[in-house]
Amino acid sequence: MLNRVLGIWLSVVCFISLLFPSFLFAQAKGPRELRVPYPLGGSTSYFWVAYRSGSFEKYGLKIQPIYIRGGRAAVQALLAREALVELQGGSTSISAWAQGAKELTFIGAVGNRLDYVLITGPSVRRVEELKGKKIGVSQIGASSDFVARFALRQLGFNPDKDATIIGVGGAGERWAALSGGHIEASVFQPPFTLLARKFGYPVLIDLSKMDFHYAISGVLTIRSFIRSEPETVMNFMRGLADGMDFYRDEKNKEKVIRFLGEYYKSNATEELEETRRAYSQLTPGLPVITAKSIDNVISNDKVLAGMNLNGADMLDLTFLERLAAERKAKQR
Repeated sequence: MLNRVLGIWLSVVCFISLLFPSFLFAQAKGPRELRVPYPLGGSTSYFWVAYRSGSFEKYGLKIQPIYIRGGRAAVQALLAREALVELQGGSTSISAWAQGAKELTFIGAVGNRLDYVLITGPSVRRVEELKGKKIGVSQIGASSDFVARFALRQLGFNPDKDATIIGVGGAGERWAALSGGHIEASVFQPPFTLLARKFGYPVLIDLSKMDFHYAISGVLTIRSFIRSEPETVMNFMRGLADGMDFYRDEKNKEKVIRFLGEYYKSNATEELEETRRAYSQLTPGLPVITAKSIDNVISNDKVLAGMNLNGADMLDLTFLERLAAERKAKQR
């Protein structure tokens, strides 16, 4: 009797393995673990909510988020294969790519438009008063540095001559420096826009109202990882997109605010709601990135502009195209 039961069981296993060979293999492998560096920023909160909502786990990924403040350190981690995919701003990674790190590839972005405002402290109330003042950024060469220089040019200033740009740190550190009078201005994303309104600090320019493509928080990986594990890369994009849907869905509002509280280490509900509201509007669909967002960085950088670069060469849009096709098939 026992031999008969074992025989039937082995026959069933063999039948399943013939029809669905990937099923048993997937069960044996377990989840694919990925270390994912990220900077602290409003658009990157989409990634955090995707992680906390379990969106990546649905696709067999076990994500370990790693906060890295500096873009250069994050890019170095990727090139050293200490990480295989990360969330990253445009300027640092594009500069590294332009200087020879051709492995770097953008496959998407949770923020594809400038989401910053230039805020000044009480000592600067008008645009002309900004000349010669100290402008705080996270670090020289980072995305906030690019954005600050871009904002100054939009206001008619030469960022190399008409202001002193200094590295201060993350958004919280820059806000403290602004409030304490150590700098006169800086660029901020939500929820600091809410704090500016509360304190009556002037917003000299709102860059989010401009039609300017920029990879504020791009999904950056390396070409060798794409070649070796294309389905892992695809699953990351699927999980991210599902997490973005979760973020924007009103029925998840309470959970999203709780996750954002963890992300920012804050219980200021009003500020967290400001972030959720702003980014639900700023990035309404898939994690799209465009060649224009790369070209805009190149053309606005005095070094890169003369290097005859083509932004499309840094992109691999096949995963976004697959994602769009899958969702169309599901009528989502």
